[in-house]
Amino acid sequence: MTTGENSFYAAMLRLTGRLCIVVGGGKVASRKVEKLLDAGATVRVISPEVSSLIATYARQRRIEHIPREYRQGDAEQGFLVIAATDHWTVNQRIADDADFLGKFVNVVDDPTRCSFMVPATYVHRGLEVAVSTQGQDPATAKRLKNALESDFFNGTRNFQDEMEHWWQQHENGTETPPAIAHRQEGS
Repeated sequence: MTTGENSFYAAMLRLTGRLCIVVGGGKVASRKVEKLLDAGATVRVISPEVSSLIATYARQRRIEHIPREYRQGDAEQGFLVIAATDHWTVNQRIADDADFLGKFVNVVDDPTRCSFMVPATYVHRGLEVAVSTQGQDPATAKRLKNALESDFFNGTRNFQDEMEHWWQQHENGTETPPAIAHRQEGS
């Protein structure tokens, strides 16, 4: 169990009708926007350039797009803020601003600056399972989620094998475990 500065409180957020601000317009921002829309959030994207998906959502008026760089104070109206630009210094300024304003912030390239994490999730028939490494290794969280999904459908034990491997790597002091080849049933 992680305690102190790097510990998190697991929660599900009701975002319906709440303004969520995504700063950035690329692939990562697009994934964040999709998930926020799926959760019923009101989404504002701040970025001079956006992906075709975000542009389509803006044309359809499913989101608000502000076509410019982030400015101090832009986070003020948001319930939460996601810093998803390709520029570390910009993401840090967004985090500083959101922290100052008392907003939840997720900085996609710096888990140490996040006041909330977005876990890898698997949803099936009304059950949602979230997998998180508390920001230590998002790629492994995604692999664990995929293994869990495979286990549900195929009756395998990939999830348990992946978890055991990850724990072994961390007990041995390895920060980022190597990718594990996708296992076939019975191997």
